[in-house]
Amino acid sequence: MNGFHAFPDKEAAYRETYRVLKPGGTFCGCFYIAGKNKRTDWFIDHLYTPKGFFTPPYETLDSLKTRLLGMYEEVEISTVESMACFTYKKGE
Repeated sequence: MNGFHAFPDKEAAYRETYRVLKPGGTFCGCFYIAGKNKRTDWFIDHLYTPKGFFTPPYETLDSLKTRLLGMYEEVEISTVESMACFTYKKGE
């Protein structure tokens, strides 16, 4: 749910999520996106990334929309500051 920003190989995480989601299945989650809040971005860049808690590259709202709309049939995304909350449904 709240971990894609921590995965070193984000591409593999997206592929695996897609692979295990059954046709017609829905996935929901939330995670950090870059560029929506300067204070949060500073903490990510200066604390969480150097400590290894978060791993770049980070999605932006635009890159997340592009990625999910390219993979899934139904996508809903909302944001609260630097958190993107989403649900998507895999096609039948």
